[in-house]
Amino acid sequence: MPTFIVTGANQGLGLAIARALHRDPVNRVVLAVRDIERGAIAARSIGPRAEVRRLDLASQEGVRRFAESWSGALAGLVNNAGVQQVDRTHRTVDGWEETIGVNHLGALALTLRLLPALEHGRVLFIGSGTHHPGNRTATLFGFRGARFTSVAALARGEGDDPSPRQLGMDRYATSKFPNMVTALELARRIPSGRTAFLTLDPGMMAGTGLARSAPAVQRLLWSTVLRWIAPLLPDTSTPERSAAAAASLLLDPGAPAQSGEVFSFDGRPSRRVWGEARRPETGRAVLDQSLELLRLHLPVAAGTTLSA
Repeated sequence: MPTFIVTGANQGLGLAIARALHRDPVNRVVLAVRDIERGAIAARSIGPRAEVRRLDLASQEGVRRFAESWSGALAGLVNNAGVQQVDRTHRTVDGWEETIGVNHLGALALTLRLLPALEHGRVLFIGSGTHHPGNRTATLFGFRGARFTSVAALARGEGDDPSPRQLGMDRYATSKFPNMVTALELARRIPSGRTAFLTLDPGMMAGTGLARSAPAVQRLLWSTVLRWIAPLLPDTSTPERSAAAAASLLLDPGAPAQSGEVFSFDGRPSRRVWGEARRPETGRAVLDQSLELLRLHLPVAAGTTLSA
């Protein structure tokens, strides 16, 4: 039975992706979530081939334990879990700024540790159009694009704006940049016949839990007013529409040939990727810096274990 892990799958896009994958009666879906109780409720709402396991991406030890406890082959891994903190600086268990720690470093560590199980499988990273400084819809909502300096600087929580809200938005947009860059670089270094690495830009999806750390008024606008306005704006989608694109990428026999590509929520290669993300020099720097910080290395052959 093809098995897929979806992180952060107890709500929003992750839940929608899990449901989309579960509709195929041959698939088994594992919801990897921090809140087991909420995850169990979500799994029951999906169906009999959905199960829940605890995973805290804000803890590298938690990521290691999850990966080491996994047995069996994986058809796919969806690195969906993500945070956006606009109230103050939050830290992971390892002392890293939480946005980059969860959205990028946690997702990458999980991917690397599960690579032996992903032989001939697919890894789907979740990107965001907010990474592009020229994205007009993103700038309309206050995003300034990725402000990447180095992975270590981001992990320390460095930024160039004193406002917690703007700093949090910058951190979110910046954390999505190395996700796309990493997928592209992994595709360069690992043959697609072994594991395919893809990225989905799901578009802006009003009503999801991404704004949970925002002030009450902003959360209300996000979950009500913007849900009605969003369909009128470019680069906007719904969890269900973007989940359908994700499921297609994970199940389409032809997708591995496009390993490294960034796709839009319409299922087509995105035309809104910042050119900087595609530069090989950027890819090498981002991945090497991330591996150094994580103290991990890429396996060089099937079944090779990672050292930490």
